[in-house]
Amino acid sequence: MTVTDQPPVGGDTAIRESRSGVIERMSAILDAFDSGRECLRLEDITDRTGLPRSTTFRLACQLTELEWLVHDEQGYRLGARTRRLARITDFEDIRAAASAALSDLHVATGAVAHLAVLEGNAVHYLDKVGGPYAASIPSRVGARLDATQTVCGLALLASMDPEDADRVLRLPLRSSAIRPIARRRAIQADLYRVRQRNGLAISLGTTCEMGISAVAVPVLGPDGPVAAISLATRGELELRRIAPLVFTAARRTAAEMFADGSMGAEPLEPPLRTRARLA
Repeated sequence: MTVTDQPPVGGDTAIRESRSGVIERMSAILDAFDSGRECLRLEDITDRTGLPRSTTFRLACQLTELEWLVHDEQGYRLGARTRRLARITDFEDIRAAASAALSDLHVATGAVAHLAVLEGNAVHYLDKVGGPYAASIPSRVGARLDATQTVCGLALLASMDPEDADRVLRLPLRSSAIRPIARRRAIQADLYRVRQRNGLAISLGTTCEMGISAVAVPVLGPDGPVAAISLATRGELELRRIAPLVFTAARRTAAEMFADGSMGAEPLEPPLRTRARLA
């Protein structure tokens, strides 16, 4: 009789592929919470992941048992284990450096201040300061959104080398789709206009379905942008008054982060021709 050490054909491979498939599906469920909504129904998760409803329910139950998710009558939320990991990687140094600047910015303007960083082609919101007005802006700390759909993302991309920004725009979206060339060209035109305003990204409330106006400026370090600070409010923002305050908050944050003198180029205030009222 011949003895062989070879495993059954396809045995280990099938097990590895099966485990890999489960991990990918569980990751897709957790990724569904990047949309900005804190609570999702089973139907929401199914729509966002494209998984069968029965598979979504089974995996969501397992994730709930393991405390990656929490389930109640309203739906599913991120659980204790997820939040513990988030605290480990929450960019504490950036948040600490920007904390006072964000608070002062909110007090001075009454608008909602945000701090965000770029992760791949997505903007990750690290902090939000708005007091009683925070609920008026549908943003959430921890959310990740397409960078080109936010003023923070545009400010960050515009402050990068154009070649680096273009590489980011070529990255696949979360849907695994690639941006059409025409769309990338339109975004590049938007970035050019932001650069003409010395890094100030603007979104008019008149072009937003929710009537939200927003501006953002990059926080620059010795090797380029490290974060962005934005202000958002319902209705209009008086750009002539608001823009200098946001630029000051960005410079102040950079100074706190790079107190050893390694701070990069400071963002300039926008040309006078852009200092108009946002309506």
